[in-house]
Amino acid sequence: MAKPHSKTGRGDDLIRGLDCTPQDQKMRDEVRKTADGIAQFYGFETMRIAPIESTATMMPLLRAGFLDERPPVVCEIKSGESIMLLPSGVLGAVRAYFSHRMQSLPHPLKLVFEADAFSMYTKKEGYLADPYELDEAGAKDGEPGIVPRREWGLVMIGEDGPVAEAEVIQVLWKTCRELGLAHETIELRVNAVGCAHCRPSFRSALSAYFRARAARLCSRSKRDLKRAPVKILSCADERCRGIAASAPQVLDFLCERCKKQLRNLLEFFDEAKIPYFLDPGLFREGAWFGEIVFVILLRPETAEKEKEGGEGTPQGAGMLLAEGGRVSRAAELMSGKTLAAVAGTFFLDAAAGELSRRSEHKPSEGGVFFVQLGELAKRKSFEILEALREGGMDVKESLGRDSIKIQLKIAERIGARVALVLGQKEALDGTIIVREVESGIQETVPQEKLVDFLKKKLKK
Repeated sequence: MAKPHSKTGRGDDLIRGLDCTPQDQKMRDEVRKTADGIAQFYGFETMRIAPIESTATMMPLLRAGFLDERPPVVCEIKSGESIMLLPSGVLGAVRAYFSHRMQSLPHPLKLVFEADAFSMYTKKEGYLADPYELDEAGAKDGEPGIVPRREWGLVMIGEDGPVAEAEVIQVLWKTCRELGLAHETIELRVNAVGCAHCRPSFRSALSAYFRARAARLCSRSKRDLKRAPVKILSCADERCRGIAASAPQVLDFLCERCKKQLRNLLEFFDEAKIPYFLDPGLFREGAWFGEIVFVILLRPETAEKEKEGGEGTPQGAGMLLAEGGRVSRAAELMSGKTLAAVAGTFFLDAAAGELSRRSEHKPSEGGVFFVQLGELAKRKSFEILEALREGGMDVKESLGRDSIKIQLKIAERIGARVALVLGQKEALDGTIIVREVESGIQETVPQEKLVDFLKKKLKK
């Protein structure tokens, strides 16, 4: 996968990061097809959102610190107006909800989106230290960089109960499972971070705790203490980790409503047999998710070997596949209106990259490769290929090649199970040779019976 990073002044790197090679696109299409199918079953409808946003619309989020974790890319156009590259598909979908007056539609409203989102990263500000951030994203050598993220996501609007989080997570989790990611390789972490009523008391207690121990904190944690003390809970510094181990826990400060939301959500997980880790250190400070937050991580191979006692992947390990939570406060800041909303984002490049890595070690099975030999056979190839296409067969070919030996080697390399060989004789008498690539066993079949013959053979 192309790295989604570009240093300032290196626009070619950014453009290349937005490109998608055929192999990458194949993997991304597989992720999208799987996710779309599950989302549609649960009633989510596809929408398309703009790649840019009005800076004025997003300014309340910027002032409230909701974009601190992923600073937006702001541009000034020739007219002097300021615009922002889409900072998040979630925020774009929420903005579109109000822009297109979807309030009149039946609720809860379930939306699916796909988008390219952009943000700025600066290493010296510590954004790379976030244990849940994509490993590829970020800046090098302290220089700012524009990071593109290919997102597929869900937004449920108008449902205040925990069923909203449960349904969004169900779609994301089942997508991972149907893509072949086993329970042992992925991990759902969830936390209740409190609402406007109960979070201030936790924040005050946490700030007081760390202020009393400020002299022992690392330089980054000392800076975080002023604005985002919860970030200290995920600091990788050994001293800070020791201090954070005895810090106040957010779960002890939750109001009754937040406790009930969390308890009911976990009960949904238990009934759906979705394994999870309740992580009181998981916060998305400086992001648009609140109240209930979650991430789905791809565990590194070494983390699985080191894991003991069901504690999950250590903070700072694993690649972020998906994230989500309540976005009600962000929606309120953007529109000035109260709105119950939950969202989840799936990072296409992360998932497609993992599928691509796995496919390198697993040859395709059951494929068909078409081999032709001679001018007459080449001319008749399209007629046979079209009959196979109409019959629902997936067939690869290399019609530009003349050597049967080279074509059969290509069939081996791509992992084809069967090679169809059409020579001069077969082209004249209306037959075709069906050859097993691995064993070399072959038989001649009438062309009009080829599709049915292949379907039976490939089922074995």
